[in-house]
Amino acid sequence: MTSQKQRNLEAMFEIFDVGGDGYLSAADFAAHAESTCGALRLPAGSPHWTTIHAALDAWWEHLLRHSDGTTAVATGPAIPTVDCVTVMENKLVDDEVFFAATVGPIADTVFRVLDADGDDSISTEEYVAVYLASGLSRDIAVDAFAKIDTNGDGRIDRGEFVAVVRDAFTSNDPDSPGAWFFGVRPDQ
Repeated sequence: MTSQKQRNLEAMFEIFDVGGDGYLSAADFAAHAESTCGALRLPAGSPHWTTIHAALDAWWEHLLRHSDGTTAVATGPAIPTVDCVTVMENKLVDDEVFFAATVGPIADTVFRVLDADGDDSISTEEYVAVYLASGLSRDIAVDAFAKIDTNGDGRIDRGEFVAVVRDAFTSNDPDSPGAWFFGVRPDQ
């Protein structure tokens, strides 16, 4: 049986596999950085743009360093997405250095950018915008928002956001808020 953590990682890497070829490469990570920055309307070279790009570059470097090998594709070395899931599950999800260099800065930047009015929370519409930019449906985004909004106040605060990002990578609980973060409904 596939664990919730594995389903989340598979869904995340499906989103990252911009080329849709079943492999992840530096080009996929760069393209994902561009699409994320575009969805967030970050100007090229701005501090937030730079943070997203640097964190995704670091993520790719961590995967390369911990993988058992790569395959050559037109854009350079690539790792099958299934191998990326294994590396994340077995070597990186509990690595604080990895999180501090990659997931943490991305989550913090996304939170700060989505919090357009500066009230230290994200509204439903702000959250849905990022889901739509990632190619996920509005219905899934609204459902995910409701699960992630753990205190039910109609907003995701920084604490909820950070907790759910961590949970998405580490929890096998299909009822956890992190189970919904990458658009994977636990009942699927």
